[in-house]
Amino acid sequence: MAILISVWGVIISCVGLFMLLKPQGFADAIVLFSRQRYFHAVEIISRLMIGAALLLDADNTSFPLVFEVIANLLFIIAVFLVFMTEKYHKMFALWAGTHCISWFRPAGVSALIFGLWAVYVSIN
Repeated sequence: MAILISVWGVIISCVGLFMLLKPQGFADAIVLFSRQRYFHAVEIISRLMIGAALLLDADNTSFPLVFEVIANLLFIIAVFLVFMTEKYHKMFALWAGTHCISWFRPAGVSALIFGLWAVYVSIN
């Protein structure tokens, strides 16, 4: 059983449910979080940590390649964020939180389904 991936799947499902049920609340949370001093660093460090957890646990799932690809994407995004700088990252987050609200419901459905799938394949 891949505990780290199961936990990550539950978190992804919960975030997806939040996006699905309260897209405006999710957008407000993005805007609020982007105004915190630690926003940029947390975004980078969390991607590195989640990527490492996915890589460590990938072999314990039914589809290790899927989780290895996701982990590598998270590493690439973390490096991209370092070079993007905090200023532009904040601008992007504010833009996404105000202009992409209509995308949050479909993204929430996708995240909910993917999170549940991640839990399923990490248990079997």
